[in-house]
Amino acid sequence: MLFNDYPFLLVFLPASLLIFRLADPYPQARIGVLVLLSLAFYAYGNPPYVLLLIASITINWCAAFAFGRFKLRAIPLAAIVLNLLVLGFFKYTNFVASNLGWLAGEPVPHLDIVLPLGISFFTFHHIMYLVDLRRGRAPLYAFDRYALYIAFFPQLLAGPLVRWSEVMEQFGRKVYVPGWQREFAVAICFITIGLVEKIFLADRIAHNIDPVYLQAQVGVVTNGDAWLALAFNIQILFDFAGYSDIAIGLGLLFGIKLPFNFNAPFHATSIQDFWRRWHITLMNFLRDYVYFPLVNARVLPRRFLPLQSQAAMLITMILCGLWHGANWTFILWGTLHGVALVVAALWRRHGPRMPALFGWALTVIFVLLTGVIFRATSLEAALNIFQGLGYALNLDRGKHLLSLAVVPLIAFLLPASQDIIAWLTKRPRPWLFVLGGFTLFVILLDLGERNVAGFGYFNF
Repeated sequence: MLFNDYPFLLVFLPASLLIFRLADPYPQARIGVLVLLSLAFYAYGNPPYVLLLIASITINWCAAFAFGRFKLRAIPLAAIVLNLLVLGFFKYTNFVASNLGWLAGEPVPHLDIVLPLGISFFTFHHIMYLVDLRRGRAPLYAFDRYALYIAFFPQLLAGPLVRWSEVMEQFGRKVYVPGWQREFAVAICFITIGLVEKIFLADRIAHNIDPVYLQAQVGVVTNGDAWLALAFNIQILFDFAGYSDIAIGLGLLFGIKLPFNFNAPFHATSIQDFWRRWHITLMNFLRDYVYFPLVNARVLPRRFLPLQSQAAMLITMILCGLWHGANWTFILWGTLHGVALVVAALWRRHGPRMPALFGWALTVIFVLLTGVIFRATSLEAALNIFQGLGYALNLDRGKHLLSLAVVPLIAFLLPASQDIIAWLTKRPRPWLFVLGGFTLFVILLDLGERNVAGFGYFNF
């Protein structure tokens, strides 16, 4: 079930709000109802894998309970390893097997393994909680509360990645209290902006650049359209930021405040600033659960701590790339960004001050170029696009593409959606709410005229 299709918007969401409204007066029912609604949401598109989700929740909660009972630090560690093994099986089995076969000179049969939606995200939620539990920072929770933390449907499939400390105490609170209408209006604003980002921006760009990447799979893009491929990072920004904004809005409808995930990343004046603004919750996870442990590990003498920090930065970004998918393109993309972060850190320490405008231009160019590697299906396809940049852009085709003018200006100039909504809600503006209602009506009409496109991060 997609956030941008009729079954969700016209059936599941209204029905869920009605059911939750009926349960809201009863404290013992609120969490259980949300858990059941979340499981129903997950089961809609892939019924067998809801059993995997239930088993994952049960096993990890039992591990947490056993740790609380016996205080054996090996228990949560074993659960973390098991989570990673399950994720690795579904996500990396064929990748590892094909590379081993290549090294051995023998072809390896491709296994028919379907990646369960959201497995990367709910695995990381388990890991965050278990690591903090093992460190003595997280308490034990009742099964239903823990199940909702993992399965809460707005963030289940593609985030934002939410720490237990950010939401656990919100679960079970009464939602329909005096003033709930304002939160409801803010939620609708987030959902509307998210749908606009996805349907009118991301999908429009994808319609124009997807054929370019298909062409790159068979040869060099020689007609000048290779330049269009550079718009991928802008497409994925609006695709994933749109998903995140919808998720935040949906969370508010049920009384849960989820963290923001994007903060106008194309305003960044350095690569470090870019990664502080892009997929914020993932980068916070990698910082606290990968980078800091690598930096704090006693591997090198203290005088080599800067070198260890730089190595940790590079390893973290390589793992970030690998997390996005089982392909050498993702590994190369992560490596390049890791190297860029290391170079930027060295420059900040030893080089002259870089003008903000030059830093912005350098960051945008680097991000757009490496985005080609991220999107391409192979290193050869990425090379075919880069070679195609030697051909002039076909202006007769390009002048009609929204992705070449208006959409980049939105990415480069407008503030983050949460800042826009803060401005909208600072004081009542009736005409804006009328405009928002009309926009939502147009979105629903548009969805009925075409095939609904899935969100890009469902693949990760």
